[in-house]
Amino acid sequence: MIKVHSRCDLACDYCYMYEHADQSWRGRPMGLAPETATRIAFRIAEHAAAHQLSEVAIVLHGGEPLLLGVDRTREFLAALHAAIAPVARLNLHIHTNGILLSPAFLDLFTEYNVRVGVSLDGDRTANDRHRLYRNGRSSYDQVSKSLELLRRPQYRALFSGLLCTVDIANDPIAVYRGLLEQDPPRMDLIMPHSNWEHQPPGLRSRRDPDNPTQGGGEYAQWLIAVFDAWNADGRPIPLRTFESVIAAMYGRPSSAEAIGLDQVDLLVIETDGSLEQVDSLKTAFEGAAATGLNVFDNSLDEAAVLPGVTVRRDGIDGVSAVCQSCSVVQVCGGGFYPDRYRPGAGFDNPSVYCSDLKEMIDHVAESEVAAGRGGAQTSAHEAPAHAHSLSDDQFDQLAAGFGDAATIDWLAQAQSSLQRELLAGVGRFGPQKDEKFTAAWDVLVSLDASAPDAVATVLAHPYTRVWATALLEGVSAGEPAAVDVRHLQAVAASAALHAGRDLRLPIPVRDGVAPLPTFGAVKAGAEDQVWIETGSIEGLELIQPLRRLTATGLSVPLEDTDPYRIGHTFAADRLDDAEARRWQAAFAAGIDFLDAHLPRYAPGLRTGLRAVMPMEPEESYDRSASMRAAFGAVGIALRQSLVSAALPLIHEFQHVKMGAILDMFALFDRADTAPRYYAPWRPDPRPIEGLLQGTYAHIGVTDFWRVHRTVAEGAQRQASEREFVRWRMMTAEAIRQLQGSGSLTPLGERFAEGMSATVRPWLDEPVDAEAERAAVAAARAHRAAFEERVQVRDDVNA
Repeated sequence: MIKVHSRCDLACDYCYMYEHADQSWRGRPMGLAPETATRIAFRIAEHAAAHQLSEVAIVLHGGEPLLLGVDRTREFLAALHAAIAPVARLNLHIHTNGILLSPAFLDLFTEYNVRVGVSLDGDRTANDRHRLYRNGRSSYDQVSKSLELLRRPQYRALFSGLLCTVDIANDPIAVYRGLLEQDPPRMDLIMPHSNWEHQPPGLRSRRDPDNPTQGGGEYAQWLIAVFDAWNADGRPIPLRTFESVIAAMYGRPSSAEAIGLDQVDLLVIETDGSLEQVDSLKTAFEGAAATGLNVFDNSLDEAAVLPGVTVRRDGIDGVSAVCQSCSVVQVCGGGFYPDRYRPGAGFDNPSVYCSDLKEMIDHVAESEVAAGRGGAQTSAHEAPAHAHSLSDDQFDQLAAGFGDAATIDWLAQAQSSLQRELLAGVGRFGPQKDEKFTAAWDVLVSLDASAPDAVATVLAHPYTRVWATALLEGVSAGEPAAVDVRHLQAVAASAALHAGRDLRLPIPVRDGVAPLPTFGAVKAGAEDQVWIETGSIEGLELIQPLRRLTATGLSVPLEDTDPYRIGHTFAADRLDDAEARRWQAAFAAGIDFLDAHLPRYAPGLRTGLRAVMPMEPEESYDRSASMRAAFGAVGIALRQSLVSAALPLIHEFQHVKMGAILDMFALFDRADTAPRYYAPWRPDPRPIEGLLQGTYAHIGVTDFWRVHRTVAEGAQRQASEREFVRWRMMTAEAIRQLQGSGSLTPLGERFAEGMSATVRPWLDEPVDAEAERAAVAAARAHRAAFEERVQVRDDVNA
């Protein structure tokens, strides 16, 4: 947040900058000087380059930032672009009272893609209670004219939303309707900045910091009234206050600084170049936001490590002990940091709005449950088993054999939660007396608090779950394998490398190389471990860098380095460059085919595919595989004659989806484990889960041949016709076996009916008569041979 001007053309009586304890604005330059602007741009670019940031978010603020004027604002935006654009994408915003907004400003903001947020407190009555000119005149009409200008078609895309400060003296519904009348793309409600010393206005009685959840509720009731109106209206536009609460309930990022436990990476730069903490701290006491640093003498990294900054990146460890034991801490996050201040105790307290936040959060959670969106998570300590909810439409999409991008993303999120549960189990029950394990665990826990996206990237790699499962199985058996224990070092080092943390960490050596998940393998010597510097990928000697397969809009790892891929039978060794190029061609052709001819599968596969694992080829058939514990990974063997990976991709990704579905839903009686069901593609009896997996996978296989016969030519067309006839018959028979098993749950019966509804129309499609006769004869022979083998087995057992 860059303060480009330190004065304002309004005199709002609740303003934290001018009307509260810290009056440091009086000694600062009114506007940003050119030399200060240049230095600010340099420091941000320096920071972005050092940390390899893909994006930098900058908010131009004040005072009132438009007081800087069009020309000087243009100069500053040009300086920012010149310095930062070469190293990171710029995400620019400006927050204004709107008084001076003009076509000249908006043309400039269009040129530099600056999004515009405007402060407005509701209808005229509410807005004029506080937002007045210094002479007491209303600002409402002028702001309304500016918003009308901002809504013009040529400027509408710049409009980022309205920010409203809550005053419980105002009618909440009138405020809500007044904001809606301005047709904003989104709205946000913020509490007036207060703390335990300077308590919120309008309270019936003073709040007690020793009993923060008791009494009050005035602000909760005001917010609840707005929430109920917004909810009843069908949530017509995003209202960040409540959407952030709901997101935090489901374990997603809240997007609001005052909600949830997400880390806050915000730094304020004043007009004189001073580096400060969040400027709303000025409500606490004189100098509360000060750091003593500035852009002329200090880097942004020096500010980033200050305790007042790092505490807001510590998650639940950064809130008070009272908050840590609260049932809604995952959502409220301890409340807005400045609102926690109490003389003598600093900021290690619950928010002065504690009781209001809890009441409002409980109400929103009850509303979610009443609307059938149950599963809201409010506790940081224990996520309920039903924290992921799936709509009826999404379930039926999956049952039909498909699943759009949003549905597969839901499966991926659920898998991410399962992976975190597995990792938590590793930490709880792992070999804690192993010093190397403990050191790696500490690194990973620290990174999860300070760089959660980096940890999430490593956890999302399919074979990380395979490793965690293997380690826990070893712990359960009492003898975890040493290689599994030490692999935690590689996981932690990989996360540190993704985060760009400047650490020196070890990686264990296996078979002459040191595998580094999501990066490849590092060159190793004679020692049993390799030490690497994790500050940057540059200089890291990857003897087997992880290659990627690309197609239009898609890039996934070609995973031939991770040691835990060997759970796939016939996993291939490291490919040479020529083999990798052939894989690239086959993969791109396969994705192109799916995009063009099987659009019901393509979006889901594009969303959920995490890795392709090469397998040793087998000339007589198309070998492929998937692993239940490796969500998103498919194993494929490319025959020399196979020019496209479309069929094995769709076949194995059906297995990937089915495994994730079975992780989340009970579709059959888990006690039914005996291999006693007929699968038309297998010579041996199958357990119910195996039959379900195979049937679901072969819906995709059948659909592939159904479509392929319409685009192939000559002999290939005839072969595709025969494959379609054969597979539609076998898949339909498998569905009948499932439906007659007596082992499906009601949800499983619904799932089987979804598969049946997909296959039934295919049975009516006209096909070559000779191909159908051949398929029928083959099916009868296969069934007879199966029954004979079963009879022989039963006789032997008898």
